[in-house]
Amino acid sequence: MRKMSVHHLLAAAAALVLGGSLLVACSDGSGDSGGAGDPDLPDSVTVSHAMGETDVPTNPGTVVSVSTAFTDAFAALGSPVSLEARPSLMEDGAPWNGDNDDAEADETVTYDGASATLADDLSEQFAALDPDVIFAGWLPDEEAYEKLSAIAPTVGVVGDNTQSDDWREATSLAGELLGEDDEASSLIQDVEDRVADTTATYPGLEGATAVFGQISAQGTAVVTADNDPANRFLTDLGMVVPDEVKEASDDGSRAFISEENIHLLDTDFLAMWPYGVEPDTLSGWDDLTSVRNGSAFVIGDQADSMALSTPTVRSIPWSLEKLDPNFRIIDENR
Repeated sequence: MRKMSVHHLLAAAAALVLGGSLLVACSDGSGDSGGAGDPDLPDSVTVSHAMGETDVPTNPGTVVSVSTAFTDAFAALGSPVSLEARPSLMEDGAPWNGDNDDAEADETVTYDGASATLADDLSEQFAALDPDVIFAGWLPDEEAYEKLSAIAPTVGVVGDNTQSDDWREATSLAGELLGEDDEASSLIQDVEDRVADTTATYPGLEGATAVFGQISAQGTAVVTADNDPANRFLTDLGMVVPDEVKEASDDGSRAFISEENIHLLDTDFLAMWPYGVEPDTLSGWDDLTSVRNGSAFVIGDQADSMALSTPTVRSIPWSLEKLDPNFRIIDENR
């Protein structure tokens, strides 16, 4: 069984954890097509992902998504998914979509916790749609993957991190499946241009130290893997996760920071979600550089957390705008 990442710990409805029946229905791919169908497209595309390889039909008519990266990619390409599974704390939808009804899935369903039991909890609702494909994102084990695969071709995490979908890979794959490769490439380039505009405006971001994580009653956890989407958001902006933070990790993906080692969080930029606790209850919190100068970003809700931990083609421009005051302070102090 693969270990749960910080992202999925962050999604837990109760607290950070340190450390039903299945209705089976096989999709025959006969769902009503959501696209006109490009005659030059193959019937299916073989997708490599964290759980293996899956043949996914092109121009899928009924799409189920648990992954915000895929949900946003399909919406950005003008083909919103049929069913979106959202964490219960994001029941009202992603704020980066605003009032854009075109971004909304046909149906939504919410789930609690870190999706470890999602295959059991939501399988009946998924199966009732007879979907053409399920974009599941992170799954805890092979058993959960096989339960969903019995319903429809299921795609686990795409990209070179096994915990969260890479937004570029998800957007590119959505474009390939819809016959919209050029549009997908354009969307990716637009986001990269926005990132480049930010770094040009704030050259002090280059080489600035940064950490993303969560504070809870169980402790302080931070993301350490270079290929984690959360850290790639930071490094795309030129920032770096300090080596001493990475070296505090036992598994290479996250580190748990004790209060006596809070100095490891003394970085130029700090994004922390205090879940059920106040950050200033941590000894030494008020002495951290980013807290004193105002460049720390205290995450207020699930949406802020997901935008940073699982960035998407649509959430990144929103995050850049929201974090602009923090970036300005970093630039002024370097």
